[in-house]
Amino acid sequence: MHCSRFRPHGLLWLLALGSLTACVDETPAETGELTQAVDSEVSIFGAGTVPASSVDPDIASVELGVKFRASVPGVVSGIRFYKGSSANAGPHVGSLWSRTGQRLATATFTNETATGWQTVRFTTPVSITANTTYVASYLAPVGRYSATGGFFNGQGAASGPLTALASGMDGENGVYVYGSGGFPTQSYNHSNYFVDVLFTYSPDTSAPTAPGALAATAPSPGAIQLTWSAATDNTGVTGYRVFRGSTQVAVVSGGTRSYLDTGLAPSTFYTYTVKAQDAAGNVGAASNAASATTQPPPAGGGLSLPRVPWEGGPPFYAAWPAMAGTPWLTEDFFPIAYWGAYTDTESRITTDKAHGINTFLETYAGNASSAGWMRKHGIWNLAGSGTGGEAVGATFPDETDMWGGPGWDPWTGNYAGYDVCLPDDPRRCGFTIYNTEYARLNNPSAFIYANVGKGALMWWGDRDREIALNGAAGPDSRANWRLGMVTGDIYFYTDGNIGAEAVNWFGIPASEVRRASNYGEVLMTNLRTTSGAGNNGNPRAALGVVVELGGQATGSVINANQVEGAVWSTLIHEARVVAYFSHVFSNTAANPSTTDVLNDTRPAWQATRDRVKAVNAQVQSLARVLNTQSYVWQFNPKLSTMLKFRDGAAYVFAMQKRQYSSGTYTFTLPLELPASGTLEVVGEGRTLAYSGGTFTDAFAAEYTHHIYRIVR
Repeated sequence: MHCSRFRPHGLLWLLALGSLTACVDETPAETGELTQAVDSEVSIFGAGTVPASSVDPDIASVELGVKFRASVPGVVSGIRFYKGSSANAGPHVGSLWSRTGQRLATATFTNETATGWQTVRFTTPVSITANTTYVASYLAPVGRYSATGGFFNGQGAASGPLTALASGMDGENGVYVYGSGGFPTQSYNHSNYFVDVLFTYSPDTSAPTAPGALAATAPSPGAIQLTWSAATDNTGVTGYRVFRGSTQVAVVSGGTRSYLDTGLAPSTFYTYTVKAQDAAGNVGAASNAASATTQPPPAGGGLSLPRVPWEGGPPFYAAWPAMAGTPWLTEDFFPIAYWGAYTDTESRITTDKAHGINTFLETYAGNASSAGWMRKHGIWNLAGSGTGGEAVGATFPDETDMWGGPGWDPWTGNYAGYDVCLPDDPRRCGFTIYNTEYARLNNPSAFIYANVGKGALMWWGDRDREIALNGAAGPDSRANWRLGMVTGDIYFYTDGNIGAEAVNWFGIPASEVRRASNYGEVLMTNLRTTSGAGNNGNPRAALGVVVELGGQATGSVINANQVEGAVWSTLIHEARVVAYFSHVFSNTAANPSTTDVLNDTRPAWQATRDRVKAVNAQVQSLARVLNTQSYVWQFNPKLSTMLKFRDGAAYVFAMQKRQYSSGTYTFTLPLELPASGTLEVVGEGRTLAYSGGTFTDAFAAEYTHHIYRIVR
């Protein structure tokens, strides 16, 4: 069953998918056949493949598409789409696009049948490259298209060498754009709109040649660097298989000519060969053998493991003049932030400070004394002018992604209400808002903070996410802004709508939605992937996730243990700021409504307040560790972990991945750390004896986390 795509109108955007219950379940009347068969011509979807919904109620003009790849080179001679009803009236126009939006061919459908598969052929077939993403689309000028919701969630569709990509392989699949036609980039619910291609190819039986000039060097105690020259193939090399001795240790892409083999023992001799493969699975002969001996272990300092991409810790903030002379540039400072802090009285600010808060992300009820109180008590304001003093940052409007939408339409100047964009439905002026707000600052060097919600984190396609978070460094030259810090705020424990949305958009099983690990595994991962796009994975902004301190829907509850688990999940996934949301919208005995949790002295909030204070104290005590770059190492595939090294000791931060809620786990240590000894479990008053390069510990609940300190 396919639910009609949500087209937000006015404040309904804030409700997102929570009210989407009406679905269409219709069976197509008949199924057409390919009208012009060609030898060795294939399509993705067979003639008997039909959508769950034959007629969507949407009546707007929309371009609908599918991302696909061919595993071998060939030619695309035309486009197909499924018509479920004559209500999907034309004229329909089919197009083939490159991944970056270049239209490669187009043709108008003629002689359509009332229902079933419709076919049009290009005047000139288009040659396509193997293992490259393309988009096939058609324009439905009156909507009423056919679709199956959730089709590409965790799965693709394949026929011979053709594959319609599963969502996540190259952004979300099932793409669209409203209007009179154009390159479709938006997506909803991984929907299949049943667009297809006519593809012709010749089987490939020729293996690639052997790679040449394989060389091995030892850059560190735990790694061997390999380089080689390219192999050749009649249709193209798609990958290289790397062998350590007789064991295959990696497969890299066909455009790669190097591989860093890590996790090796110091002072050890290793031998390697490499083989090339093509899209048809043909594997060529082995390269020459190359050998090297890893370096001896370092006498002191850090580890020789690869590093996790990052934005550089405190040195990152030095790029903004307003940070000069502040603790932000020291390794003993870690931002611990409160979103929605009230600044109308000094007592509120002193209470926030007593709980470990050192940064305000958004402020309310300010007056002439607020800035002075913040300076007096060491609170740094990211919701200020960005010109210095306590106002080291400036804030873009909250959740512009949700109420402004992605796009460059004109902005009326209104906020989070009706008549935001021109036109106002669908809303597509969020990027215009960011550009306008940036110009209003009149401070190109300002440290700009933005908080995003379900738009950029959930509903949008990859390109729109990258524009929003990366601004002038992103894929659209019209963007002028540059963000210094970005947080996201989806509340997995307490959002009344998140259950269905997380299943639809993130592919999270319903039983695993309300877990602390999602704050890091899902949200931080999305933020880091987007902020690091096109930048070797290095985020362009300091990133974090806002954790709610109380219920956001009537009857919803988040307890102190869950708050702590959510915070540490973000940190384990490389958050550069701890952030809390102050407001509570529920109204129950366990979570009574309040605008300011940390200043609410009612007994219901005491446990949360105490836990926030304790968590913040531990984070601050570990600032020097958290401000160092992490290492890449997998201690256990069922755990989310972060490895750092500081002042002669390794620190291992760990909690269970989402699907593992409790249990006992074994950690395998890097070879550079002592194979036996006693380690400290930080903050828990206990130690663990270990040997054989492994240790074991228990995780009692889904929110449980541990920090281990191992002296080298």
